[in-house]
Amino acid sequence: MTAESSKTSSGPRRVARLVILFVLLVVLPAGSWYYLSGGLNWRKKAVGELRMYAKIPPVMVIPPVGERFNDLESKVCIIYNFGYEPDLNDTTKLVMDTYQNLFTQFGLYSDETVRPDLRFVPLFEGGTAEFRSYYQTLASSDYATWRRSGGIGQWRTILENSYEQFCRDEGIKPAPAYYALTDTSGHIRRFYNAMKPNEVGRMVEHIAILLPRQQQ
Repeated sequence: MTAESSKTSSGPRRVARLVILFVLLVVLPAGSWYYLSGGLNWRKKAVGELRMYAKIPPVMVIPPVGERFNDLESKVCIIYNFGYEPDLNDTTKLVMDTYQNLFTQFGLYSDETVRPDLRFVPLFEGGTAEFRSYYQTLASSDYATWRRSGGIGQWRTILENSYEQFCRDEGIKPAPAYYALTDTSGHIRRFYNAMKPNEVGRMVEHIAILLPRQQQ
């Protein structure tokens, strides 16, 4: 691929990245205000878009004290499969930036306490030095809200089979990059094209619906 063609192909991705970040930081807070002002019909339509697909596997954690446990149990999870040996490119950077912005929007309570009922689940094994360095520099990745999972063979089978069913249900073509969103029971409820700002925006709205109400 020539340098000129590479620039041509990466241009739309950069535009999509900027648009998605604008949606997360500007449009969705405004949408939240509208919903809180009385968007009952909007909520009914959004809930109707959520279906039930496969259940995700556990991610077991062994604490310094106590018994091992599934860290994804009773959590809303946003899952993205980076695959094996991912590189840092426009798509992977966009996904990690979106994770960061979702953490800013949902990951903390008003007193800066980390939400216990939300997990970002990036799936990857290996990765280039650039990818891993960028991943490690994200401020939100230091929090327990991020739960990286390797051993992605089982995850990939579940995601691909469920996504294939989702695409049939929706009558759409599969996207090369997509998120999966689960409810607190661990079931996948919907998929979203990671490169389309309107779908990322809809995912944010669905996250707000699926998250348990704050007790604080």
